[in-house]
Amino acid sequence: MIDIQELRDARIKAEKLDASIIKKEQMEKLDPLHAVYVYGQNKMSVLVEQLAELPELLKLNNSYADAQEEYVPQGPPISPLTYSYFYCWGFFDLSIGLHKETFGFVATEVSKEMQADQGLIHVFEIMNASRMGLYVHSGFSAGCVLLRELVTGQELTAKVASGYKGGPGEIWLARVLPPLAKDVGPEYSIVFTTPYTIGTLRGNNFYMVGDEQGWQDYMDRTLEKIKAPNQVAAYERLMKYGLSRHYWNEYIMEAYVNYTKESVILTGFPDVPFSRPHSRESTVKRDGA
Repeated sequence: MIDIQELRDARIKAEKLDASIIKKEQMEKLDPLHAVYVYGQNKMSVLVEQLAELPELLKLNNSYADAQEEYVPQGPPISPLTYSYFYCWGFFDLSIGLHKETFGFVATEVSKEMQADQGLIHVFEIMNASRMGLYVHSGFSAGCVLLRELVTGQELTAKVASGYKGGPGEIWLARVLPPLAKDVGPEYSIVFTTPYTIGTLRGNNFYMVGDEQGWQDYMDRTLEKIKAPNQVAAYERLMKYGLSRHYWNEYIMEAYVNYTKESVILTGFPDVPFSRPHSRESTVKRDGA
């Protein structure tokens, strides 16, 4: 016996999911590398929406849904958490189990079993391995932004999906996705998330130039708490998973200062409560003043 209504419902759902994937004419309006990752993001979203219904992913699905309700990730002025940031956190960093399985990991493994296109699987693998990072703006070159990552010292040439240019000396909290492969597509990286620009508050004056030494000191205090073979490995773990599940979500919420169309402005350090304008300690101090 076949339920015809179920077949119709499945066909309608499949058509709706397919309609959510970016179209060729839309991709042509984007930077080529950005377009590839947006396409990968769309395809993964369709796959995850179906996988999330499996009982095995109930804990992960509930954790993602709870975070959506808690943080309302629509970007300022609704929430400091932008959609681009939250999507990547929820799919690639939010994890369960000893092996830290994510939606992105499961979607990638299922795609391999289904013998999906190898190019798409490669994009999935890159996105799933990605993490947030702290970068110092070092200038410009040929329409790109030059970035130097704290701790790793890696120097990148990148385009910014949001269009933000910024200026030398700024410190960005962002997820940067690399070129696809040598001799395949553009050679620059792409700042996939809307950049969080971490400025410096001195008295009543706010400066967009970041406190690089302050962040180096924060890393010295924090990385020793993380079990890892070396400092770079500890930093990479910190930027992907934080010291707790919502470590970076809470930091962004409490460090929020302002926003522009192309970036979100923060200030302060994760382990110095009074440096963050919306921490409980800062709020109590203001209310009691």
